Amino acid sequence: MLTPKEIIELGEEHVSRYLKGTGYYCTLSKPHHGAADIDARGEDDNLVVHVMTALHPAEVPNLTPSDRARVVSRAMSLEYDAWLAKVVINTEGEMLGDIVWEQLNH
Repeated sequence: MLTPKEIIELGEEHVSRYLKGTGYYCTLSKPHHGAADIDARGEDDNLVVHVMTALHPAEVPNLTPSDRARVVSRAMSLEYDAWLAKVVINTEGEMLGDIVWEQLNH
């Protein structure tokens, strides 16, 4: 059985792998409570990506207003775009479906 920490880390790994595959250089920033944001730097744009992961059959929870504000504020201070990436994994840690993306600062 995957622990909550492992579920979070697996989701971050899937998103980081995807971003690296599309040309971004990624680093993890751990602002609080064990959750991490991915700082992704690319040729044309830079992103702060907050990853939320659920273990199937659970649904990915909504981002809390305080977490949303934190991610957007951090992205703005870096002059990056703020994004949310939602990931669902199975008990082996494999991603089910596609990453669902939501831009947080329009």
